[in-house]
Amino acid sequence: MDDPSNVELTQIVTENIEDGNVGDQFSALSLKGIRVLKAHKGFILCDFIVHNALSDENGNWHVGAIATLVDSIGSIVSFTFTLSFNVTIDFSISYYSTAKEKVEVEAKVIGKKDQLSSVIVQVRKKENRELVAIGKIWFSSTIRDAQHQPSKL
Repeated sequence: MDDPSNVELTQIVTENIEDGNVGDQFSALSLKGIRVLKAHKGFILCDFIVHNALSDENGNWHVGAIATLVDSIGSIVSFTFTLSFNVTIDFSISYYSTAKEKVEVEAKVIGKKDQLSSVIVQVRKKENRELVAIGKIWFSSTIRDAQHQPSKL
C-alpha cells in the first residue's frame, strides 16, 4: 500500500470517523458527533460532545462508552501509523473525572516494534482541560511481514 500524504490521511480518517464507518454499531454510536480537528501519521485530535445516548442515570458520560471511544480512536491512530488493520491485545484505562458535555480526545502512537504498536489516548474536558480518562493500548497488526515465520501450531 502506498503511503498516503498527511492531507489524504486526514481526509480518509475524518470521513470514516465522522460518518460512523468505524467498527460495529456500538462503536459507531460511541463516536456519533465526533469531529476530527487534526490527523496525521500517528496522531489524531478530536472534539466530542457527549450526547444523551451515552449518559448514565446522573447525566455523566458512561464509562463503557468512554472505553469504547478510547479503543476505537486508538485503533484508528494505530492504523494511520502502521497502514494495516489492528487488533487490541492489551487495554488499560484510568478514569479521573466525569464529563457531561464537550471533551477533547487526543491519541498518539508512542511506540512500534515489529507487529506491535503502543497508543495513548487522553480525554480532557474542553472548557478547563481537566483530565477525564487515559487509555493505554497495545495493538497487533493483522498483516504479517514476508520475513515472519508462520506458527508451528
